[in-house]
Amino acid sequence: MRIFKTILAAAFGLLFVSANVAQRQKENYSEIFSGDYQRAAKFLQAEKEIDSIIRSHGFNPKEVTAIVFPELIRYNSIQDKIETFALETLYVQYGKDYANFSVGEFQIKPSFAERIEIDFVKKFGDKELLTHFQIKASDTIQNQSNRTKRLKRIKSKAGMSSYLCLFWKVMSVNYPTWGNEEEKIRFFATAYNCGYWKSEHEIKSFLSKKFFHTGLSFTSTKYNYADIAWYYFKQP
Repeated sequence: MRIFKTILAAAFGLLFVSANVAQRQKENYSEIFSGDYQRAAKFLQAEKEIDSIIRSHGFNPKEVTAIVFPELIRYNSIQDKIETFALETLYVQYGKDYANFSVGEFQIKPSFAERIEIDFVKKFGDKELLTHFQIKASDTIQNQSNRTKRLKRIKSKAGMSSYLCLFWKVMSVNYPTWGNEEEKIRFFATAYNCGYWKSEHEIKSFLSKKFFHTGLSFTSTKYNYADIAWYYFKQP
């Protein structure tokens, strides 16, 4: 009897997961996000410099940009609603503990940029950072001058593209083996969204959660970040 109940529970769980996946696959995010989705897609199509930078590091532009596509949708939705000048001043003067905010189309936070610079140096060395990304190891030292330079980088298309490639390189070393492309893109997208420095178990726990929204209110409808990234990647 106990074995029967165990089998029944497992079968029910599998049915629930399958139904949940099928429901997610039916979501048409180009319709859900409408104009914001189209503007995000057109931005990536028009910005050839971003593709060029990603290719220069040996990566597939569609793969890499898919993980930040949800951020582009969000940026289009809120870009005219938030004034960041005061936050930038606070960050430059006092650091990320006083002001840590999303910047630019890829919504990169200063804390993310600081961390990925240091993690990249640990894994690849300061020479690699300078040669391929024009960032000196000394640029990671906490002072106003370096924070000013970092802000300038993440506000430029070339700079934010480089940070995205830094992230991709670090993630590829940390997680080199994948069963298929979907697993990789979903995991990388989730790591970008929730914090790549978290443990593999923690990142996986976020894979099915719905935290993404485009409104300024937390009452806005929420969606799954990885689902949106994968949906964009599959589009021709």
